Amino acid sequence: MFSKIARALLFLLLITNLFACGNKEPEGDSNEKTISDSFLKLVAAGKTEEAWNGTSAEFKSYMGKAQFQSIVAANPFLKKEVTFEKAEKDEKTKVLTYCSYKESKSKKTFIVIVGPDPDALRVQGMKIE
Repeated sequence: MFSKIARALLFLLLITNLFACGNKEPEGDSNEKTISDSFLKLVAAGKTEEAWNGTSAEFKSYMGKAQFQSIVAANPFLKKEVTFEKAEKDEKTKVLTYCSYKESKSKKTFIVIVGPDPDALRVQGMKIE
């Protein structure tokens, strides 16, 4: 049989694992989340030019800087604190990651789409729901 010490250690190990399982980060790649977090911090700080400059060439080709800045200006909730909800890989491409954030008062969801650019992961798109 197990000694009292062995049983106590086994019990502690079990409890530690149970608490660790309950504290998991939301699903999704941390690199993509880091990129989308940085993008949103720049937007919230009013640094829209810097945020736009850090996006992919594809993003810039379909949304010019002036259009991006007007979208940010038209959605004041983007200047407030948003809460990360989840990061999900696109089921079709398996390349893009959709990082979702929610603003508590407006209940709007802001989705930052992150994917590979020739030299690095970058913001590829965004949606407001």
